[in-house]
Amino acid sequence: MKTFITIAFLALTSIITAQNPKEKGVGDFTEVKVFDRIEVNLVKSDVNKVEITGDDIDDVEVINKDGKLKIRMKFNKIFNGDRTFVAVHYTKLDIIDGNEGAFISSNELIKQDYIELKSQEGARLKIGLDVKKVDIKAVSGGVVETRGKADSQDIVLNTGGVYEGKAFETQNTTVSIKAAGEADVNASKLVDAKVRAGGDVNIYGSPTTVNEDTMLGGRIKRMN
Repeated sequence: MKTFITIAFLALTSIITAQNPKEKGVGDFTEVKVFDRIEVNLVKSDVNKVEITGDDIDDVEVINKDGKLKIRMKFNKIFNGDRTFVAVHYTKLDIIDGNEGAFISSNELIKQDYIELKSQEGARLKIGLDVKKVDIKAVSGGVVETRGKADSQDIVLNTGGVYEGKAFETQNTTVSIKAAGEADVNASKLVDAKVRAGGDVNIYGSPTTVNEDTMLGGRIKRMN
């Protein structure tokens, strides 16, 4: 009977701990870098902090070094953050960087002049933007999905990187793919597309000018 009560108490404690967020102040940062399959939601705020929920909340490391906020699991929980959720409250973000299967999303449009999005090692970014310029890089199976609008975007994809930007309206777009990759882009004025050693660019928005440069199996298609 005592054993049953002990097990029940431990289970209840675990549930309560998982439901109660763990909050941390993190100081000033302009870059967020996420690892280990952790899911992060970005929240525009007037204070910089993180709130951690889900499983293994005490095994999440949050490190701010020179304005770069790294969120990852402790060594004994590496690649095991898929049931851990982090809300990142930020005042300013210049770089969003997903690694090792992490998922990063924003619950509202990020409105500013410039931002950089990076995804690698199977990570996925799903970000809404209202900016003048965005630089996007996806490599080694990383995926970046955008919505909203920008004056211009510069996209670089390598080794299986994917860009899903059909719903992201721009005036001018530059896209470069090497060693396979897929890009859906939307532009009204100019698309400058270069594909090397396999890859696909699908163009939406009926741009006035399309400059195409393909080699070794690259494909560029106008979709409308």
